Amino acid sequence: MKLIFLHGLGQDVLSWQGVQFALSPLHSKTFDIFSHPTESYQEVKERLMERLQQESEPFILVGLSLGGVLALDLSKQDFPQLKGLVLAGTQYKLNTNPLYRLQILLFRLLPKHFFEKQDADKRQMLQILTELKGLNLTAVAKSCSLPTLVVCGSRDWANRTSSKKLTKLLPKGHYQEIADGGHLLNTEKPYELAQVIKEFVAGF
Repeated sequence: MKLIFLHGLGQDVLSWQGVQFALSPLHSKTFDIFSHPTESYQEVKERLMERLQQESEPFILVGLSLGGVLALDLSKQDFPQLKGLVLAGTQYKLNTNPLYRLQILLFRLLPKHFFEKQDADKRQMLQILTELKGLNLTAVAKSCSLPTLVVCGSRDWANRTSSKKLTKLLPKGHYQEIADGGHLLNTEKPYELAQVIKEFVAGF
């Protein structure tokens, strides 16, 4: 079973290196979510859709944060080779989330160099965050027939409650919490994240 990783906003394909190393020798690859700084969420989704349609062997989509949103959103498409999902630190409903709007406001106020220190593009981050203000994947989650592992760090306060609610919506959802983990589990807790993924994959 192949694992296809989708990184979070402000990350890149290298963000999954630690997890991939810990999962060796499982077959895995990472997709770079963005091809250029002005790409919209819809454009990203359509490009990933085309790439996934070319997969010839069974795979599991593993996404963190924005990557998790994309994985869940893409699950409603007809990919015969898609067998399961792993969603880490993933929100599914932002259209009624006041904290999310506060986050966008704070990001607008932060200076550009704050993002550059983290190799992130402020304009791109704000564009995507603003686009997702109306996100509501409740119906998608309820109709998802794929076995799905929902993972969240115990210190990811912004996403813990949402992750548990998402698990209950998913017909085949299972929740796993990683002790002392924050939001960026793929870089903060790569070994622990790899272990829960490995256990999930063993069930196929």
